[in-house]
Amino acid sequence: MPSRLWITLFAAIALIVGSVGIASAIPTDAQAGSHNDTEVLGARLVSPVAHQVSISTLPSTTTPSTTTTTTTTTTTTTAPGPATLRPGPLAQPSPATPVTFSETTPEIDRVPTTDKVIFLGIDDGLVRDPGVLALLRQERVPVTLFLVRQPALDGQEYFRALQQAGATIQAHTIHHPQLKTLGWSDQAHEICGDLGDLQSWYGSRPTLFRPPYGEWNETTRSAVHSCGLRALILWRGATNDGRLDLIGGPDFHPGDILLMHFRTDLLENLQLVFARARAQGYKIGRLEDYLGTGPAHPMFTPR
Repeated sequence: MPSRLWITLFAAIALIVGSVGIASAIPTDAQAGSHNDTEVLGARLVSPVAHQVSISTLPSTTTPSTTTTTTTTTTTTTAPGPATLRPGPLAQPSPATPVTFSETTPEIDRVPTTDKVIFLGIDDGLVRDPGVLALLRQERVPVTLFLVRQPALDGQEYFRALQQAGATIQAHTIHHPQLKTLGWSDQAHEICGDLGDLQSWYGSRPTLFRPPYGEWNETTRSAVHSCGLRALILWRGATNDGRLDLIGGPDFHPGDILLMHFRTDLLENLQLVFARARAQGYKIGRLEDYLGTGPAHPMFTPR
């Protein structure tokens, strides 16, 4: 073999041996001991292997959404409760002294006061319109809710939200019967039988009672008194289908109590009452504060 060919062959062998040595000196992904790649929020980050990445920090999907690394700081805060809210401009301040009554367990359709104030009682609880909740959160006025048991049970989240916006939960029987057709024991069951449940669901035992249809008799009064309820609440005006009807004409009178219902027209009816109150220079008062029956509401408690 010519000497030039031998020289070429030896050079090729040396080149192959050197390439194998260099390749064996480069670590593979499995062999790498100093770094590891982790995908967080769609971005590729290089971090030391010794650093353990918590599963909770990994995204729920591996589909890249951005090429920019984002650092997020999570701060836990406490949601504001009723005590952090302030009454709205249409809300009447609580009176310095509640009214007094000579009669035990009176029936009341208006509060004896000279203040230009009216009181709203909303009954039953069957229709729970989020628009009503939004309006009352905006206005932050006191309202009294006379709830039947089943809607009170089914709508706890909704009515608790109304409590934070200024509402107080009161009693309205278990099944909404015509009380005058019942004897004492059946009336007492309807009137008193869900007071413990209402206290458990909403934090305070009711102190006021509104008879369904406004119908009651002396047996009703006796049953109301027997379980510690302080008064029967009736009304001097009512709303229906965007119409407001008042005893004695179109104008409010100091202390008027209104009847409203959780129906599909409640939002329209509330807007009508608020507009009428503003036009006539009236405000919305808290019935429990004027009657001195409680329970207190943090939004309307003087600080």
